[in-house]
Amino acid sequence: MRTLALLTLPVLLAAPAVGGSDEPPITREAACRRVETPPVLDGKLDDPAWAAARADEINRFSAFWAGEGRGEGTRAWLVWDDDALYFAATMTDAELRAFGTERNDRLWLGDVFELFFKPSGDDPRYYEFQVNPRSVILELAFPRRGHPFEELAARPPMGFEAVAVVDGTLDQPGDTDRSWSVEGRIPWSLFEATGGRPAIGDSWRFALCRYDYGPEGTDPLLMSSAPLSQPSFHRYEDYGLLHFKGPND
Repeated sequence: MRTLALLTLPVLLAAPAVGGSDEPPITREAACRRVETPPVLDGKLDDPAWAAARADEINRFSAFWAGEGRGEGTRAWLVWDDDALYFAATMTDAELRAFGTERNDRLWLGDVFELFFKPSGDDPRYYEFQVNPRSVILELAFPRRGHPFEELAARPPMGFEAVAVVDGTLDQPGDTDRSWSVEGRIPWSLFEATGGRPAIGDSWRFALCRYDYGPEGTDPLLMSSAPLSQPSFHRYEDYGLLHFKGPND
């Protein structure tokens, strides 16, 4: 597991801020709505599933630990069905950079979109997923926080899929890029150790996170939907709540 040092690295549904008007924008609660037809994973975000989730957009991101709002230009959605949890995100990005070409590389050394889920407050197990602009993925099932990354990364594929699309030129310094988007599928079988598929009305702890790299030699911007009190995406005590909803809830 990596721990981020602030000095060395850099929904329409969102709960009201509880720390006052000066609190950076974050998402304390969000909805994951059940859909009848799953999205096609092509990175285009034009599926009926995402249209159905429009009102559940997660668009509040910040470096909460530093008191900085950074959410403009980052939007995400989560939906589910009997087979899997699906996610989509679109992110503005003037400098598209990626690191890693193989599954479970250290993708966070370049632009990356990350998802963390902790199904149980009593069970120490939690999950991390990443995808970079090359559609390379990382999937880790943590038995506990602090478990060695190398051991987890060496485990066989678990079934996570994702596709990214870039609007610009990847890894070409000096030009101005525009954005990238991603769609992904996480099968419920991957969560079997913590109970598998949730039921309508269940809630999990979750955080959506992002590394946004700029020009060479500058520190990346880190941001999360969760009100993280420390610069670590693994601080699940601070995660928001993800409520699993029916199609008409």
